[in-house]
Amino acid sequence: MFIDECDLSPPDRGWNYEPSRAELLQKISAPLYTTDAEGRLTYYNDAAAELWGRHPVIGEERWCGSWRIYDTDGKLLAREQWPLAVAFQQSRAVHGLQAVLEQPDGTRMPVMPHPTLLRDKSGVVVAGANILLKITHPSALHGQLSTPSSTELGGYPVRERSIAAI
Repeated sequence: MFIDECDLSPPDRGWNYEPSRAELLQKISAPLYTTDAEGRLTYYNDAAAELWGRHPVIGEERWCGSWRIYDTDGKLLAREQWPLAVAFQQSRAVHGLQAVLEQPDGTRMPVMPHPTLLRDKSGVVVAGANILLKITHPSALHGQLSTPSSTELGGYPVRERSIAAI
């Protein structure tokens, strides 16, 4: 489960206190972040900053707070090829991908990004969100760009594709 145990009982703010969205998202232990409709970061939790190895400036960075992103073959991706950017370009959620994030110190971490677009009532994209699931068994990265392969993640079968395969 991604939500840590926490006390969300209302402080002395009245009977109808509801935690802010940021308070709730901070409690999720998986790295996650949001952007505006142009892809500029609007929020990230502590887990995302830890995964990225840095604290990017809100409103300045686009598509992700990672230092660099590579496909599963080690090819450096241009920002326009980053998972959330691809979701915006295709105007749809793009799941089942794999990528490798690089921190400023050179540490690399394989992840499965889950970029999703957020729409208003009329269907217009108003924001994006991404949750980054760490791949704890790097052997799951097969380095195949166009051939989907099966592996298990958390005991469940998963279809994988490199970002370069979309």
